[in-house]
Amino acid sequence: MKVKLIFAAVAMTLALACGANTAYAQGGPGLVVQGTQTVEKLPTKAKSFINKHFKDVAVTKCQEYFAKGKYEVELRNGVDLEFDRNGKITEIDAPDNTTLAASVVKDILPSNAWKRLEKQGLTSSVESIEFKRGKVYEVELNIPSPDTYIFDINGTFIAIED
Repeated sequence: MKVKLIFAAVAMTLALACGANTAYAQGGPGLVVQGTQTVEKLPTKAKSFINKHFKDVAVTKCQEYFAKGKYEVELRNGVDLEFDRNGKITEIDAPDNTTLAASVVKDILPSNAWKRLEKQGLTSSVESIEFKRGKVYEVELNIPSPDTYIFDINGTFIAIED
C-alpha cells in the first residue's frame, strides 16, 4: 500500500512538473500556469500602452502567468514590460546602461512624482519603474547611490533607498 502511495505521489509530481506549461496534454485538461500569448491577446489597455510608446518596436516575447494574473512582454529594443490582468503597467525596465524615454516615465508616474523628478533634473535618468504591492512606485535612476526613489500611489515622495 505504501509503495502505491509513493508511486502515486511521484507520478503526480512529475505530471505537474512536465505539464505545467501546457493547457491540454494529450487531449485532456492539464494544469495551466503560464502560456505564450500574442500581442493581440493582451488586454486593450496594455496594447494601447505598447502602441503609444513603442509603436515601431517588435515584441519578441509575450507571456501570460495565469495564477499571478500578469503578462510579461519583452521588446526587441530590450525593454521589459509587465502588466496586470487588466492591462495596467506594473513594471518597466530599460536595458542595461540605458534609460526610459521621459514621455514613458511621465505617462506611468503620478504627476507629483513626475514633478519631483523634473524639478531635480532626473526625468531622463529613469532605468525602471515598479508598482509594488499596489502601494508604492519604486523608481530606479541611473545616478550614483542612493539611486531608488519611492513614491506612494498619489506620487508623494516617501524615501530614497540605496
